[in-house]
Amino acid sequence: MRRAGAEESRHAVDIALVDSDGAVLLGLGDIERPIFARSAMKPLQAIALAEKLNDSPAHQQLCAAEMSLICASHNGQIYHSETVQKLLGKFDLSPDLLACAPHWSLDEVTLIEQARRIDRPACIHNNCSGKHAGMLVLGKLMDVPLAGYADISHPVQQTILGVLEVMTGTDLMQFTHGIDGCGAPAPSAPLGNWARGFAMFADAEALSAKRAAACADLRESIAGEPMMIAGDRRLCSALARAFGSKITAKVGAEGVYGAAFNELGLGVMMKVRDGNRRAVEIAIGAVIHLLGYDIPADLVPYFAPTVKNWASDEVGDFIVEGAIVGVNGDIETTPNMDGQ
Repeated sequence: MRRAGAEESRHAVDIALVDSDGAVLLGLGDIERPIFARSAMKPLQAIALAEKLNDSPAHQQLCAAEMSLICASHNGQIYHSETVQKLLGKFDLSPDLLACAPHWSLDEVTLIEQARRIDRPACIHNNCSGKHAGMLVLGKLMDVPLAGYADISHPVQQTILGVLEVMTGTDLMQFTHGIDGCGAPAPSAPLGNWARGFAMFADAEALSAKRAAACADLRESIAGEPMMIAGDRRLCSALARAFGSKITAKVGAEGVYGAAFNELGLGVMMKVRDGNRRAVEIAIGAVIHLLGYDIPADLVPYFAPTVKNWASDEVGDFIVEGAIVGVNGDIETTPNMDGQ
């Protein structure tokens, strides 16, 4: 970040761009360092449910909005919470079963709207309520007890873990695993392995027919219902709206972003070492730009933002060395890339 043209802050970003064999096409920083994928792995977690649904009768199928929502870290806007409620109702599941705790929206505008219309948030407003609803649905379809569904030893989590290990190509339990902010398991693995998971998601030829169909269902649902994956003022939704099924991208807490470049059969995972979200959004834009995609105008504020004071005067900007630089709202390339 620059203020008056002088460097004020610097964020180191580790980036792994790989194909479905795990071959590294672009490696910046330490791609072998284990990281917690956090919510960036939600599209990969959702594969287990998508596969199970493909074996289920028509009345148990999810619409595109519901499929997008199970991959979401959403704003808790009205259409998000109502869709969670409807999804649970479709399978006769009570919102009281959700293990994610209530919280106000993490989006300031949505939070203010919530405070005006409700006394307190419920579990359906949690930004991970779509994921948790999907886990409950998976448990219902597996015909297993739903109590403790968020525990790593529960059949639901073991099924999801099995999918994640195939996609990432590693035994996740050899690395540290913790608990996410929503109460679900938070596995870690080397950055490059998480990138491989997204490359597998993108490469239908690397998957069984059943798994390829599940990934396609998720990919097309997110593209078809982009606002469900995040909401207003959110990059994940803006990316899905701009690129459709070409790119499936998902943010995670603590400066993590993953993406499947579906038409290229490639996957990327990146981690900002200091956990800064503003840096990782700029970094994912850099990778998208470097892969030759045109950057639509509505994505420039995410990828090349300016710093403004309280009077809305521009007082600084951000650059990614060697990739994209914001100059009066334009996207430019610079010749040197050192992984920072």
